[in-house]
Amino acid sequence: MPPAEDRAERAERILDAAAGLLLRAGYRRTTIEDVAERADVGKGTVYLHWKNREELFLAVLLRESVRTLEDLVHTLAADPLAARLSRLTEIQYANVLKRPLLRAGYADDADTLGKLLPKLHGKLDPRHAGAFVDYLELLASNDLLRTDRPVGELVVAYQAVLNGFLGRTPPPEPALIADIVAHSFEPLAVSTRQLRAVAPRALELFTEAVALDRKQLERAY
Repeated sequence: MPPAEDRAERAERILDAAAGLLLRAGYRRTTIEDVAERADVGKGTVYLHWKNREELFLAVLLRESVRTLEDLVHTLAADPLAARLSRLTEIQYANVLKRPLLRAGYADDADTLGKLLPKLHGKLDPRHAGAFVDYLELLASNDLLRTDRPVGELVVAYQAVLNGFLGRTPPPEPALIADIVAHSFEPLAVSTRQLRAVAPRALELFTEAVALDRKQLERAY
């Protein structure tokens, strides 16, 4: 059996090939044979990692999702003020727009992804969604989120706003969603001191989420 590192490198090469073909030809017109040829491996080698075509392409999307969250974590580590909900949303929204495969999923681009994106959420670690809820509760407990509605209701409303923006073609500018989130979910005054105080815990929550999702992804490696 080849070393674990070699296997992981091969899996990454296969995912790179699958991602490129998804963007160029779309889900319906891309076969395992196409991916194997582009990755310079045998068809059977692809099946050593993923049991079928759908699992392979879901892994492509999961990797994109993980990388997007990693970008967010790097930003939070460099800038504590990015812990503000409106700023964090602007950053994450812009990150998704920069990744065509994730963008295609939210835009319901059936030619590129079919109906894969809803199934992606089943591939995320079950604790993934909990990290965002914990983050909102952290903001609420530090007077950085409106308090006239339960956090659970704000989660639903926030997701509706975010998905609505991502589903538009062309997508609105990131600054607009930041403005909407600021006026809809934040108090009138946001304390810089409080943002700096909550930033380490926010960073910890999203770092944990990245680690959980990356473990899900690497199970096929």
